[in-house]
Amino acid sequence: MERILSLLSLILKGGLIGIANIIPGVSGGTMAMVLGIYERMIHSLNCIGIGTVKKISSFKITDIRQECQRIDIGFLFSIAVGALIAIVTTSKLIVLLITEQHDPTYGFFCGLILLSILTPLRMMEKFRFHYLIPLLFATLLTVGLTISMGGKSVEKEKQKNTIEQRQEKLAGKYTERQEVLSFGRLVYLFIVGAVAISAMILPGISGSFVMLLFGVYFEILSAINNRDLMLLMTFAIGCSVGLLAFTRLLNFLLERYHDFTVSFLVGLMIGSLYGLWPFREFEVVNSQRVDFAHVLPRIDTNLAITFVAFLLGCIIILIFDWFEKSNHRT
Repeated sequence: MERILSLLSLILKGGLIGIANIIPGVSGGTMAMVLGIYERMIHSLNCIGIGTVKKISSFKITDIRQECQRIDIGFLFSIAVGALIAIVTTSKLIVLLITEQHDPTYGFFCGLILLSILTPLRMMEKFRFHYLIPLLFATLLTVGLTISMGGKSVEKEKQKNTIEQRQEKLAGKYTERQEVLSFGRLVYLFIVGAVAISAMILPGISGSFVMLLFGVYFEILSAINNRDLMLLMTFAIGCSVGLLAFTRLLNFLLERYHDFTVSFLVGLMIGSLYGLWPFREFEVVNSQRVDFAHVLPRIDTNLAITFVAFLLGCIIILIFDWFEKSNHRT
């Protein structure tokens, strides 16, 4: 029974990481930090390499079993299954929530992240004064990137062009030139996938923001909803290459400069709260909501619902924290 609960917990955590990666402004890496599985995830991914392929391709049961234990395959598989299920089943819902219930949705993730900042701090042996330098630098870096990606005129034009391209695709209005460039588009999606996944595993840096920046966010969501396997496979392969390459760097930093690196990651989490501020000035472009400047909330029903969603996020973190402590005691 205990093993089943642990498995379900990992699948649920994977689901939250998958949902976080869909929402612009939320990082899957942040969610992994929130849930206390970040270092384990980075270490497991770092163990995957050419040696893994050789062991599996040998078809020797003993070698395969040892390699699966070495890379913690049960943990990775549970997280991946949860993330995949969440992305496939909630992509339409997330788009609807961002459009129709934007403020409560972002308020919920603010609650998740704000209360969980203490989690990575507990991973440090001792917080020293000079660790404030990487923390502050990461915070300013995240805020700066968020501001640079949210310019009003740029964001409107980017969203407008992306939505118009998607509408043309659905209407079958392809030109001969667009067909010729389809291979180039797949190469572009491969590169964006490698870059976006690197952002996704960094707390505070939103992979969805990166996808918006490169103009592929709605294209990927549309591909998920329409089961466009060619596009999704190309993007997924790019993500896999970027993931395996970038996790090696992170694992090296966590092993050699653990507390310094963790303080930098905490700074990324703190900075992400700026991008998650629920209350925004916005406009509707081709039926899609486009967010701009932060605004102060008005005292109304929306503020009350957003605050309740914020508290719900906090409560979920408390539940996960209690569950993890209970597991350690047993």
